[in-house]
Amino acid sequence: MLYGLLSKVLADRIIILIASIAAFIVTYILMARPPEFLPRDGGKFVFTPDGKKIEVNKGSSGKVTGVGLIFVCIYLFISFLFLPVSLEFVLYLILSAIMMITGYLDDTSKAPWGELIKGILDFVLALAATIVFIKFNGTDVVLLKMHFHIPVVLYAILAVALIWASINVTNCTDGVDGLCGSISVVELFAFSAIFGLDLGKYSGLALVLAFVLAAYLGFNWNPSSVLMGDAGSRTIGFTLALLAMESRHPFAFLLLSSVFIFDGGMGLFKLAFIRVTKKKDFLSKIRFPFHDHLRKNMGWQIPKIVIMFVIIEIVMVVITGVIVNLCR
Repeated sequence: MLYGLLSKVLADRIIILIASIAAFIVTYILMARPPEFLPRDGGKFVFTPDGKKIEVNKGSSGKVTGVGLIFVCIYLFISFLFLPVSLEFVLYLILSAIMMITGYLDDTSKAPWGELIKGILDFVLALAATIVFIKFNGTDVVLLKMHFHIPVVLYAILAVALIWASINVTNCTDGVDGLCGSISVVELFAFSAIFGLDLGKYSGLALVLAFVLAAYLGFNWNPSSVLMGDAGSRTIGFTLALLAMESRHPFAFLLLSSVFIFDGGMGLFKLAFIRVTKKKDFLSKIRFPFHDHLRKNMGWQIPKIVIMFVIIEIVMVVITGVIVNLCR
């Protein structure tokens, strides 16, 4: 680990900056020429009533997908190399690697994994991360100016739900070029800026991932040449949830991830509601994820969708920052 050597002559902020720049450069180089073993998107097709096969997401077919495997590996390696390491830190990196691998295996599978398999895997990893967090941090949280000690069992239930939801809403938002990556970069910078003192070394973790995603966006902005796949989006969601917990302000996740929650989460809520109530006409005129509604029902171009969501995310970041600072 380079941190032990560099910390003797450089301040932590300089080390984090070096790590972030290194992560950006390596990611950019590999995104420019993705490894040959990565799969290519096969496109999504449906059949019309007359039997004609048409492509739903035009333009995605043939693009290199699963590059999340590459940029997550860079993010994990650079973080391990340059940031101060503890047992808790290493366990989170291992769990992130497992999340990345499960996503990549789904990306490369001939038949997409079913909801049950994904749900079980998400639950197991969320539970493992929750156990690690409680072991090293306890169950105290901050809401506005109030400090609460939450019973362990209740905290564990809430934490597992938070991680599971973050994984899935982030994954659902990864549907058009540049959307998931752009929102994630803004949110990661926000966690580091707003909760830097509370996060400690995890602030550096957020910045390294933000710079990795910034390099990825150079090739994912519409029209894209690479797609992150589940290997990337699921790991991003996992990391955002961990940052919210490590900040001791887990409820801030509701504000900082509000775009993800609305765009991806409402689709999950709609599906669950229909399955429970059998009311198939519930929100039937609105497509979810909502970016699909804007693109297919309202005719918005992809750059316009991404810019609108990023602006909303920035507004939510400012609101969160103001609230947190007023309550300190």
